[in-house]
Amino acid sequence: MGHTAWWQGLPAPFSSLWLNPSVAPVIPGAGACKWQIFLYAEAVSEGSKPVRLSPDKAVTKRVDYASALNPEQLAVVMHPGGPMLVLAGAGSGKTRTVVYRVARLLEDGVEPSSILMLTFTNRAAREMLTRVETLLGRDASRVMGGTFHSVGNRILRRYGERLGYPSNYGILDREDAQELMGQAASDVLPQVPDKRLPGAAVLLEVYSFVINTGRSLEEVVSWKYPQFLTDQEFMQAVFRRYLERKRQAHLMDYDDLLLNWLLLLRQHPEVRQALATRFRHILVDEYQDTNKLQAEIVDLMLGAERNLMVVGDDAQSIYAFRGAEYANILTFPQRYPDCTVFHLNTNYRSLPPILELANASIAHNQKQFPKHLQPVRQGGEKPAVVAAPSPELQAAFVAQRILQLLDEGVPLGEIGVLYRNHSHSLELEVELTRRSIPYEVRSGLRFFEQRHVKDVLAHLRFVANPRDEVAFFRMAKLRPRLGQRLVARVWEAFHTSPE
Repeated sequence: MGHTAWWQGLPAPFSSLWLNPSVAPVIPGAGACKWQIFLYAEAVSEGSKPVRLSPDKAVTKRVDYASALNPEQLAVVMHPGGPMLVLAGAGSGKTRTVVYRVARLLEDGVEPSSILMLTFTNRAAREMLTRVETLLGRDASRVMGGTFHSVGNRILRRYGERLGYPSNYGILDREDAQELMGQAASDVLPQVPDKRLPGAAVLLEVYSFVINTGRSLEEVVSWKYPQFLTDQEFMQAVFRRYLERKRQAHLMDYDDLLLNWLLLLRQHPEVRQALATRFRHILVDEYQDTNKLQAEIVDLMLGAERNLMVVGDDAQSIYAFRGAEYANILTFPQRYPDCTVFHLNTNYRSLPPILELANASIAHNQKQFPKHLQPVRQGGEKPAVVAAPSPELQAAFVAQRILQLLDEGVPLGEIGVLYRNHSHSLELEVELTRRSIPYEVRSGLRFFEQRHVKDVLAHLRFVANPRDEVAFFRMAKLRPRLGQRLVARVWEAFHTSPE
């Protein structure tokens, strides 16, 4: 019996039929299969679309996952779904595991636009998706990947009108937000105060910490700035004015991108349902560094299938000072009792002496998931602790050690110096220059944070949103002989003008 017997009775509009794989039209993303069967209708009705019948299920995968991954990683990549907690120790191939997980989902036919990947930086998301494309040999740009703030911005551009924001709202970076906070403080207290009050930088830090952690103002001030405990009423008044100014100018700061995303999910069930329906698989990287606000967003984004994979390491949580809540990862099994827990304990990065020190240190953590990293590499020297009596002598020691490594044949490109704060590099740079050791500094201001770039962007922002008060003030500061009070009067006249 031939393959064409079943279709001979089809209605007349179905006039084109391909059953031979050699002449079947190729549809991107359809995958390799034994047969591709397509029916095309000729003007059956207005808005009719080509109909594709389900291809044969015998699909050949492009990626050999078993040979590319170790058993720990393979178990994560091939797990069918549901809540997943991946405890990935340092250097255990966490990024590789996430990349292969996304690739496996795509090869299994998951729609790319139904995958949401939340990462610590946008660069990390781009690199992961590039690696997915390299693995599969096809485009993966329809996977939504980025930081919480980046994804929140994309969602709010579409649904922000429900909260009263136009789609062309502006975004304040840290410097602009501090400027606006300072203006709000001047509105609340125009005269010079007779006592020391928190400045714009402190006000913004306290405000951001309250938003991201969900803690009370009193609790935050008591912990971070107890000297301002009696000034909470002033702070509250400034925060209210700050919110009013942002609303009037159609602006959001970075905290608003998260807070308004959460408000959308809480206050608009239809938006929550639409997002939960769209994103069937959610992957969160560096989960130990999420804050309370971000964790709640993730919980509310899940659909009925609850396909959530969080990846992190409680031993690497270092951002508590910015509001990160490592309890998010520690309590994940309690919040998701049906979750599957995976351990990635094979370390490909460090030498045994480094891991021995790390394991011994981690063992003293009072709250943790027990782990013991196992090295793949061999050899190495024990880490050394050198106590220097001054920053200058510390820099001299580092420079001398670099010269010793050069004498031992280690190229400069394989030598790196880490410091906690960029300001700490001054003494080191002086010492390296004095000893004629070439170096390259890879830290400092990001491109869009540089003053001249922000000046240009202020003009573009004002053209896009004439209500952007912060952009207007930055533009005005570039003009000679324009003081802040005069600029404020000009803005008031412009802002209230009917034209």
